[in-house]
Amino acid sequence: MKRILATISILLATTATADEYNTVAAKWRTCSACHGAKAEGKPGFPGLQTLGQEHIVEALQDYKAGVYRGDQSVIMFGQAATLSDEEVELMAKYIEVLSNE
Repeated sequence: MKRILATISILLATTATADEYNTVAAKWRTCSACHGAKAEGKPGFPGLQTLGQEHIVEALQDYKAGVYRGDQSVIMFGQAATLSDEEVELMAKYIEVLSNE
């Protein structure tokens, strides 16, 4: 019985985590056009796999604020503007999850 309850708890936790990313997973489809399906990057666009959550959050917050960070900043200003502060945090986590798949 304890095993069954433990299994159910794990399944519920996994579902909650997957549900947590629903909003940013949909937005990631746009991001993946340049950054790749698993954040590996594409020619002319950086990979995000090795940047870490803190760096990604900082970059997205800067882009939302209109801070120039390099040649792709103009593109990123519009992309980051669509994210709420909560989604910025979730996106950084989601990218890490994608990178580890």
